[in-house]
Amino acid sequence: MSQPINTLTKETILVYFLKAYLRKRPLFLSLIRAKEAQLFQKYLPFKHPVLDIGCGDGMFAKVTFSKCHPELVSGSQSDKKEMLKRVQHDRLYGSEIDIGLDLAGSRINEARQSGIYKKIIIYDGKEIPFQDNYFSTIISNSTLEHVSDLDTVLKEIYRVLKPGGLFITTVMAKPWEENLFGAKILGDLYKKWMGKKQIHRNLLTKNEWDEAFRKSGFIIKKAIGYLTPQACQLIDVCHYLSLPSLVTYKLFGKWVVFPSLFTRLYPTKSLAQVISENVDPDQSGAIFYLLEK
Repeated sequence: MSQPINTLTKETILVYFLKAYLRKRPLFLSLIRAKEAQLFQKYLPFKHPVLDIGCGDGMFAKVTFSKCHPELVSGSQSDKKEMLKRVQHDRLYGSEIDIGLDLAGSRINEARQSGIYKKIIIYDGKEIPFQDNYFSTIISNSTLEHVSDLDTVLKEIYRVLKPGGLFITTVMAKPWEENLFGAKILGDLYKKWMGKKQIHRNLLTKNEWDEAFRKSGFIIKKAIGYLTPQACQLIDVCHYLSLPSLVTYKLFGKWVVFPSLFTRLYPTKSLAQVISENVDPDQSGAIFYLLEK
């Protein structure tokens, strides 16, 4: 009999999500998303209706919240066993998210084909096209650090969330750039270059993020720091180790050409150990927030 998620080790869950992401995405992105996917698991199943703000191409939701997808089963025998655990325990999957929301210039059209969202909506980045108190749960993964008008977006999220509803979000924080491997060598020049590359408009400290959420009316129920200084440095180095993925994307339109080979080449268990440790949110490169209206 398979184990429920709350009896699986954190490392087991991380390795599963890391392998799932490595079949589709570069190493540096897979490390961050695997950790975020593991953090969201504790709060499944979500109360409906559920809104995903900044859904992008739907990849994160598909890996983290979807039902079984055949492409995730094509791996080693141990991979298939992990997938069977997901099939037999709905809580590990969570449920389909009702609505995915993003900007016209995003990769939202790719999300239409993911099958994870019941409905996809393109909006202007300002007014969320739903009535007050509509959603029971709102999620947002690594989105708020990119938005142009943070106060407006947060006020809109608060408006459409039901009283007592949860807003579950991850955000990049100021220590991210402070702990980049390149920043240790090139200093502010590297931080400025990476900030432009990653389009970080709101790279705030923990206190600044807290203030932004409270100003919009949210109650902070939990804040978890999940990128240690060592993890930030590793992920930065992995940007350059992932260059072959950029080449294959330019040539073939795919980040990963041989998924099974890639997951076997990487020391996934060792990598999972590096990203498994949580850290004081004040010192973390990214923060997981559980917020309540």
